[in-house]
Amino acid sequence: MMRLFAMSAFLLVFLVGGCTPKITTEDKALSHFKMGQSYLVNKQYTKALNELLKAEKLSSRDASIQSHLAEAYFGKRAFALSEAHYKKSLELNPGDPNVENNLAALYLAMQRWEDAAALFRKVADNLLFPNRVRALAGMGIAYQRNGDYIKSILAFDEALKASPNSPSIMTLEAQTYMLMGKHDLARKRLVRVVGIMPENSNARMMLGECLLYLDENDAAAEQFREVANREDGTARGNKAREYLNMLQDQS
Repeated sequence: MMRLFAMSAFLLVFLVGGCTPKITTEDKALSHFKMGQSYLVNKQYTKALNELLKAEKLSSRDASIQSHLAEAYFGKRAFALSEAHYKKSLELNPGDPNVENNLAALYLAMQRWEDAAALFRKVADNLLFPNRVRALAGMGIAYQRNGDYIKSILAFDEALKASPNSPSIMTLEAQTYMLMGKHDLARKRLVRVVGIMPENSNARMMLGECLLYLDENDAAAEQFREVANREDGTARGNKAREYLNMLQDQS
């Protein structure tokens, strides 16, 4: 009887042990990858990098691990390493528009304006990319920073066709017009932005500066006064008060 009991206990241990799932290399890589993702979301780039490097050691040919590593390096401002991992991700999964868009954004940070503009154009033309407007806006910024103002305006106009009431794109276009010295065109955009978002102090500040260039001092003072009241004590609020004092001295 005792022998039978011992045999039964042995079989039970054997069966339970045999049913324990084996943790594979892929499971370990996925675990580190998920932890890395979580840290990235919270902008804890060092911790994210630590987890993602562990994941890469276990699964070096995973395109998602490579792209997330690139994001972590971007967050650490290690731009060369970020570019290398974005490119490796694209080698493993060619033409991924989300990765290409992120790489184009990296090129903006690296001030590689022409590379950024060309890649944003490619992304914007990819029907699988979910946010075409963002890519077009990125292209407009790249052209603007490179001094290609006409191309910048064309990119922003293309973006506005898809998103006609985007305050951010209209503000970027107005900024480009100001750089071109076309303050009347900038004013039209900024008046519309302020109409949509009255609380947008940045647009109001730009509008006030446009009005100064157009010698519409009373209208400019109105915008600066609004900014000074809304952002009292901030750098922008202080700048608005400087403009107001200047206008008062001239009167």
